Amino acid sequence: MRQLGVVLVLALCVTMGAAGVQVKAGNRIFPLESVKQLKELMGLEDDNVPLPLPETSVEAACANPLLPRIFRSVCRGGRTGIVFSTLVQIISPLDLCEICANPSCAGCLE
Repeated sequence: MRQLGVVLVLALCVTMGAAGVQVKAGNRIFPLESVKQLKELMGLEDDNVPLPLPETSVEAACANPLLPRIFRSVCRGGRTGIVFSTLVQIISPLDLCEICANPSCAGCLE
């Protein structure tokens, strides 16, 4: 019975930890998974993100019914392009080798 309790506590910690990663842009905080969805909806899957983001891609993201609800207030308010640009810039690595800390990663240049 004690083992079951330990497993449940560990599972809860892992679940809360995964859901708890957040990205801050100015005074607003967004879940990391929502920011990743935003980047995908804007067609910015690669790491060569043009900044500032084109206004057309910001407008298209706001009009997309798949946009996470948390961004609806951003779309209705001002400075949408700035907020979206900041979020995308934060989750886009500057250098592919920054994500290659794992020795099994191949293709990074020194």
